[in-house]
Amino acid sequence: MKALILLSLLSLPGLGRAQELIPYNAGKKWGYAAPGGKLVIPARYDLGEPFSEGLALVRKGASYGFIDKTGRTIIPFKYQSAGSFSEGCAPAKTRGLWGCVARDDKPLVPFEYEELRPFSEGAAPAKKGGRWGLLLKDSREFRGGVYEEIYPVSEGLARAKAGGKYGYIDINGREVLPPVYAEAFPFSGGYAAARLGDKYGFISRSTLGFKDKPFVGLGPYSDGLAHAQNLEAEGRCGYIDAEGREVVPFNYAMCASFEEGLAPVLRDFKSGWGYIDKTGRVVIYFKYDQVGGFRGGLAKVVLKNRVFYIDAKGFEYRKQ
Repeated sequence: MKALILLSLLSLPGLGRAQELIPYNAGKKWGYAAPGGKLVIPARYDLGEPFSEGLALVRKGASYGFIDKTGRTIIPFKYQSAGSFSEGCAPAKTRGLWGCVARDDKPLVPFEYEELRPFSEGAAPAKKGGRWGLLLKDSREFRGGVYEEIYPVSEGLARAKAGGKYGYIDINGREVLPPVYAEAFPFSGGYAAARLGDKYGFISRSTLGFKDKPFVGLGPYSDGLAHAQNLEAEGRCGYIDAEGREVVPFNYAMCASFEEGLAPVLRDFKSGWGYIDKTGRVVIYFKYDQVGGFRGGLAKVVLKNRVFYIDAKGFEYRKQ
């Protein structure tokens, strides 16, 4: 059985578009190629992430640093872990604690957090003293600090977990929706998919009201659609709009969210994952063992234990 495993790109909006250099898997090492596959930066890294805000997160041995598009090291290989740049700041870990650094490696956020996620919309989820809150970019003020977990801000609200359930807070840490949802996802296009009790549906950003839909297994609302399972179709999944109308037929064994117009789907448990567009047309054929969504024109995939990136045309950035 092909498990649903989505691969993260470790960055937020701001990730470079497809014309940027692209991480290239040369076997045991990573380099960077131009669109089409010509190697530009030699494969000398143990890990390479996509460029974001002009810099790429790379790893040598156990240490992380950042390079520019010429391959020049801009931030030295000295961090235990790191995330890509977002809103001018990259999360980085040293001596067991997280902070956030600028392009010149100066700390914009002190290294005093147990966890720190990238900034979005001026705030970053952070963990301090065993509890999560939001760190404001401009004031560096840490607000909240009372939640089990907080996720990145989207359309002005962040999911916050308390008592094993989810609600939403604003960037000032104020509770906007109480933690009553068994499942909840980020807001996108004015809606967030959620589960209230045994009912699946959408929360409206404008009214904050929840409307249930006659589906189960509702996934995140993204690119104007959400994947769902239809019990009348023997549990197969497809895609619905915010009104609950079927847009892409329930023809798949497993589905994941649309991003940049493409969604990973599993046709059946005998074949691999592929990608479809919003009409249901197969764009990238079914063959991958693990998949991620598209961001900046790239998706991370796994095939026969090889991890690499593909572009929206299905071109594979790896040594064959």
